[in-house]
Amino acid sequence: MKSLALLPPNGPKRPEFKYSTQIHHQPFNFGILKTPEPVPDGEDSLGDYKVLVLKKAISINFRDLSMLFTLNNNLKQSPSGHHFFGSDFVAEVVGIGKKVRSIKIGDRVIPNCDYFIKPMRGVSRKGIPSNRASMAYEFLLEDKLIKIDDDLSDEVAASISIGLQTSYAMIRKAKLKKNSRILVTSGSSNTSLFIIETLKMKGYLPTILTSSQNTFKALKKDGNEVVLYNQLEDIETALRKFNGLNNGFDIVFDPFSDVFFEKLLPFVNVNGKYITCGLYKQKPEFIALNQPGNASLGYLLAHMIMKNVQLIGNCLGNTKDLLNGIEDLKSGRIKVNIENIYQLDNLGPFIEMAFNDKNRMGKVVLKYA
Repeated sequence: MKSLALLPPNGPKRPEFKYSTQIHHQPFNFGILKTPEPVPDGEDSLGDYKVLVLKKAISINFRDLSMLFTLNNNLKQSPSGHHFFGSDFVAEVVGIGKKVRSIKIGDRVIPNCDYFIKPMRGVSRKGIPSNRASMAYEFLLEDKLIKIDDDLSDEVAASISIGLQTSYAMIRKAKLKKNSRILVTSGSSNTSLFIIETLKMKGYLPTILTSSQNTFKALKKDGNEVVLYNQLEDIETALRKFNGLNNGFDIVFDPFSDVFFEKLLPFVNVNGKYITCGLYKQKPEFIALNQPGNASLGYLLAHMIMKNVQLIGNCLGNTKDLLNGIEDLKSGRIKVNIENIYQLDNLGPFIEMAFNDKNRMGKVVLKYA
C-alpha cells in the first residue's frame, strides 16, 4: 500500500517526492511512500484491545494545517525523515486483538473522537484517535472506532467524524429555543457547514457570516440568510446594514473566536450564548485574517456580565453526538458538503484545494482505494 507523507522542506529531492507548494508563504514538500503492513508489538499492554485498519480514504480539517506546520518545522532538522498527518478517515479492518468484541475483520470504520471517554489502564483515550490518518496502516483502540455500513460511501464516511461530532455537540450545548435567533460565522468552514445543515434540519434559518463571494452565492442559492463582509468593510458595519440596529442574536456559533468574538459580542442579546470550538491563528506563521482588536479583556468581560452572556467552549463531542449525526446522514435529513474527490496519483490538485484554495466550500477527500 501507499501513503501520503510530508517530506522535509529543505532536504534533497527523494524518489518518493511528488509535489511542492507554499502554504502561508512557507515551503512544503509532499510524497507518496510505500507502506508495509505492520507487525503487532507483543509488549503492548493494550494490544489485545487494538484494531489494525487499512485506510480507504482521508479528508482534511483545519486542525490538520496547524499540525502540518509543527511537523514541517520538525523536519527542518531531519532531512531524511517524513511525517504522516491528518485525522479524518474511513478504513477497512484487517486485524483485531483477541479481546476485541464489537468489530470484526472486513468491517468499515471511522474515528470516534469522543472527548469524554474514560482512561483505560491509566492510558488516556480522550479525543481524536489518530493524527496520522494519511498512513495507510494503523493500530487503533477498538472503542475509538465506529463501525459504519454501506449506506455511507467512502468519501462521505471519510469526511464526517470531527465536523459532525463537533457540530452536534455545539448545538446540544446551545439548548435552542423555538424562536432562537442564530448567527453562524465563517460560512465556508467545515464545522459551520455541518452546523448550518443540522440547524436547518431542526427547523431554524440561521444568519451566516462570510467574506467569500463564492460561499455567499452558494449559500444564498441554497435559501440561506447570508451576510457578506470584506476586509475593507468592518463586520459590524456589514451586520448593521443587513440587520438594523436593534436585532441581535440569541446564539452565535463560531469556529474561529479570535477573528470574530470581539466584533460580534455587541450583537449578542441579553442572556445570549456564544459557542466556539477553536481559533484561526493557531500558528505564528498563519497570515492574520484581520487586525487585532483594541478591546481589553476587562472590557469584554464587563460586556458579557452586564448582558448575562454565556461564553461556551467546545472541544469535539461524545459518542452519542456522532451516532446521532450518522443516523441523520443515513436518513437523508442532512448532507455532507464535499468540494472534490482525488486519487493518490492526482496529489498536487488535492494539496492545493485542501490547503490553499480560498474558494473551497466543503471537504476535500483523497481516496486510497
